Amino acid sequence: MANTKNIIYFSVDSVDLREVAGTESRIFNNDDISIILNGSPSESPFLHEGQLYQLPEPRLLIVTAGEADVHLDLEQCHFAQGTVVVTTPDMMLEFKRCSSDAMLCGLVVKGGQLHIDECMVVSTSPRDYAQLLRMLHLVWDIASAMPFRRDTVNQMVATMVSNIRHIKQESERQEPAASPSRSQQLFQQFKTLVSRHAHRERSIPFYAEQLCVTPHHLSAVVSRASGHSVMYWVNRAAILRARVLLNTTDLMTYQIAERLNFPNAPAFSHFFKRETGMTPKKYREETNKRYV
Repeated sequence: MANTKNIIYFSVDSVDLREVAGTESRIFNNDDISIILNGSPSESPFLHEGQLYQLPEPRLLIVTAGEADVHLDLEQCHFAQGTVVVTTPDMMLEFKRCSSDAMLCGLVVKGGQLHIDECMVVSTSPRDYAQLLRMLHLVWDIASAMPFRRDTVNQMVATMVSNIRHIKQESERQEPAASPSRSQQLFQQFKTLVSRHAHRERSIPFYAEQLCVTPHHLSAVVSRASGHSVMYWVNRAAILRARVLLNTTDLMTYQIAERLNFPNAPAFSHFFKRETGMTPKKYREETNKRYV
């Protein structure tokens, strides 16, 4: 837990999308939506392997070529052609590896107009992949028409997300042999809950109650499935949120302690130093704030 890399706040309103997507990409951008076609992340001077990015807006991405390995919050994910990704607001992303031929298309809906409460990473069939690409290009065509049809565009994007959710559910139903065991399902549900609640809840009984199991059973399942304890995952997520606040705000230590539901600033500082090897103050001193 001693990694002290900076966290870059990656809002589409604070970056040059041409730098993010590459010079050969097609970009549409207004106050409501950003759309990128033929983006090339490996050519981007903004995106770096091993760097942490906070994604404030929900995003929909379609991988059209190449491959990449990334972390989305607590999840390790492999992207390849046909992978479709839907991220929730304020998700943390870390590039671990990206092939030189990686290409993607995607969009970001701004201003909280798109409600996403579930991160989805789906490997699509050739038919579904082609259909989603056609839908994305149709969103581009409608969005670029004047005057801008906000309600139509928002409804079309919501339909895409709904379709992706349906593809995910169908894929899980049609491949029973590959379906995760009950323990694996419980572990995935646990990690989803941790991503949502670790900034406020850090007790095993809380997560066990949410999952309708005993604390002992949850601890055993998580240990078997991951090789780590429940508190390893909870503390990892809490530290991630603490680092975001230390990197991207001017909040005092006691204010961060309040936001993260610690009883006081010394308790938060002790926790942070135990997990990272340094105090919050030292962490701030050694990591320059970066707003892109």
